[in-house]
Amino acid sequence: MRSPLHPKATLVSVEIEKGFSAFQCPTSKGYWIPLQSYHTWRTRSPITVAPLPEGYEPSFEHDSTEPLFCPESGCLLHRYRVGQGLPFRIERSPKTGGIWLDEGEWQALKSKGLHDQLHLIFTAPYQRHLRAADLQRTFHTAVEERLGTEDFQKVTEFKSWMSHHPEASYILSFLQESVEDAS
Repeated sequence: MRSPLHPKATLVSVEIEKGFSAFQCPTSKGYWIPLQSYHTWRTRSPITVAPLPEGYEPSFEHDSTEPLFCPESGCLLHRYRVGQGLPFRIERSPKTGGIWLDEGEWQALKSKGLHDQLHLIFTAPYQRHLRAADLQRTFHTAVEERLGTEDFQKVTEFKSWMSHHPEASYILSFLQESVEDAS
């Protein structure tokens, strides 16, 4: 099989974890993970979270917008956001289910406990959740820019207090009435 990043490079069989076979690109050090290999490993391995080694900085130099192709079927790989504070995307074959990880991405996924949940990253609910979180961050940023940091902090504290208050709906009604009276 050929590397999705370096089509002239032949992928080499390696063991990512004990009992987990994959293929590595000798040029980019990325991994091609066949679907069956991942599922077999996942069902046999205990769930673990391994912190990144001290000073570890993953290299995401290969995480580009260039189209990548499945080394098994030749089809275009689909890109999926990972989230959880990880800035990269991972690619998956829509035909074979195989996964391409650039150098450092396996270790980063493992540090967040996502390495044994890769199959969930490709689901619509997971990707919807990431988009909703982005939308919420964008909204909060816009409100903060409009109000200013100090007022935004006050409103955020009030919101937190009110969300736990047993009469929150009454307070909200009172505030709405006050705003309408001021207009």
